[in-house]
Amino acid sequence: MTRLALTIRFLFFCLFFGVGAGAMTLAILAEPELRDFYLSRRALDEVYAQNEIIKDLTDQYVARIELIEREPNVLDRVRILAFNQPPQREDTVFPRGDDAQLGQQTQALFEMLEAREIAPRPLPDWLMRCLEPNIRRALFLAGAGLAMLTFIFFGSSRRTAEDM
Repeated sequence: MTRLALTIRFLFFCLFFGVGAGAMTLAILAEPELRDFYLSRRALDEVYAQNEIIKDLTDQYVARIELIEREPNVLDRVRILAFNQPPQREDTVFPRGDDAQLGQQTQALFEMLEAREIAPRPLPDWLMRCLEPNIRRALFLAGAGLAMLTFIFFGSSRRTAEDM
């Protein structure tokens, strides 16, 4: 065989064996390792998002405390809202909402927030398909068959007396 033919044969061997070995490896590693990897990565992303929310809330609290320290009148307005006390000023009537209306608006707000939060799928679609037992078994067998056929067709050829 010529050097070019041997090079092409070697490249085909590497290509097909790599694909077969990759399919077998994917079938073996799909269930515990890849599934746990993606679930752990999603949990880590959720923790980072929660940490960002906590940082934002901390910054807001610090800003409010600084505002209260600069202007004491703000504390009176916050006290009215925080402790649900009616404001008391002379010659002023403040509107009061009834509890039923407030409950309906609160419920509508919570429903809007729940509808907005659509959780992403924990695992990618391709991994969900690979985790199915029949597909996983077929992937392993296809990879093993491809590796075996690679050795049959592209492995070393018999040496004849003429080649030696």
